[in-house]
Amino acid sequence: MNTADSTTISVGRPQAKPVLTFFRRHPLASALTVWAADLLLINVLIWLGKTYLPTNLDASFAALWPGVIVLAIFVTVLGWWRAIGFNGAAQWRDLRLLILPAVVILVLPLLAGVEPVEGGSLLYLSVGYLLVGLREETLYRGLILRILRPLGVMRSVLLTSVLFGLAHLTNLFVRANPALVLAQAVGSFCDGVGFAALRLRTNTLWFLIALHAAHDLLLKYTTLPAIPLDVVQVTILLIYGLWILRGWNNQSAGEESLVA
Repeated sequence: MNTADSTTISVGRPQAKPVLTFFRRHPLASALTVWAADLLLINVLIWLGKTYLPTNLDASFAALWPGVIVLAIFVTVLGWWRAIGFNGAAQWRDLRLLILPAVVILVLPLLAGVEPVEGGSLLYLSVGYLLVGLREETLYRGLILRILRPLGVMRSVLLTSVLFGLAHLTNLFVRANPALVLAQAVGSFCDGVGFAALRLRTNTLWFLIALHAAHDLLLKYTTLPAIPLDVVQVTILLIYGLWILRGWNNQSAGEESLVA
């Protein structure tokens, strides 16, 4: 572990020093603990929703709200909001790198038009996918990626993406098609690499949250076959993420994003 990573990862609220110290000394164990705790929380919330909410309410959608709130409280306790990417424009870098992902995510699904949209359905899905994007980007490309940074750029990106992919395997409990769930997990790993690379290179989460939500939403309304389109998108993001990290030096790029 180098001095810069050791110093920057321990920055946060003084009251959180014991947790931050554990993060610094045991980045992999810390990331796995945060990951497992989130999986347990979100699945318990979904179970509670299915058990106690009216059957006409979506338990997964209902679970997103407390899931986001708990995550926000945790980040606040750590004092890591700016550190994980919720920062101002003065700290953003290399935003031109977002052009290709924006084309892949926003333009490709619209090439053949969109399905007819009902206002109520569009609003519901937009809110839902925005919450998903906010929660997953904050957790994976924000919190977990930052915890793993002492392991190095490529290791932290790949490990974060593996955890992101594995988290989607929990859909085996709600979907009957294991092959589809496995494909979703692999796809999540691929776009996780692209998004993690963009987080490091652009030094912000704001655009990734928007792109994440748009990706999920447009796959619902595109007239193109959604699964083949998604395969094309995540493959491009995987290759692009590895390419933009090729030869990139995290120290020369600066570590101001890790200072809360």
